[in-house]
Amino acid sequence: MAVTSKELAEAAGVAEGTLFKAFGTKDDLLRALAGKHAAMPDAVGEWLRTIDPERMTLRELVIGIIGQAAAQYQLSFQLFYALGPLMDKPNDEAIEQFERELEPWTDALAPHANDLRIQADAAAAILRMYAVAVSDQGSAWGPKLSAESYADIFLNGAATSGAQND
Repeated sequence: MAVTSKELAEAAGVAEGTLFKAFGTKDDLLRALAGKHAAMPDAVGEWLRTIDPERMTLRELVIGIIGQAAAQYQLSFQLFYALGPLMDKPNDEAIEQFERELEPWTDALAPHANDLRIQADAAAAILRMYAVAVSDQGSAWGPKLSAESYADIFLNGAATSGAQND
């Protein structure tokens, strides 16, 4: 779905000419929007600062992490699809920031280390992959599952316990 510059101006509450004065072209405006979005703080990290992960069950924590991340990533995918070839390749600083954003996830999972079969940092990375899968509503990557379903798969696997012995 292509958005017109008139629609963008209306959404911003400004005249269409004001957009072009400020950004030059619609593509420049969309790039600026993507840059602003990329600079937003990690939703999971922000959420984790408001809770006590040690007072939550691992399942509650995992659902919260996937849900918070998926909500933020949905907007990212919308921007990626809207910008398409206009998207700039992430620079080293952006990639490093993306990796640093997993630190609060890892710290929140660490108190639950006895309930994990993998290190907390690996669990955090896998949860991010699950959040991406939950949030990408614009592709045909497979069936759409809820954050709760992904949490259950993360915690219990996709196979029944009897299948492990087959």
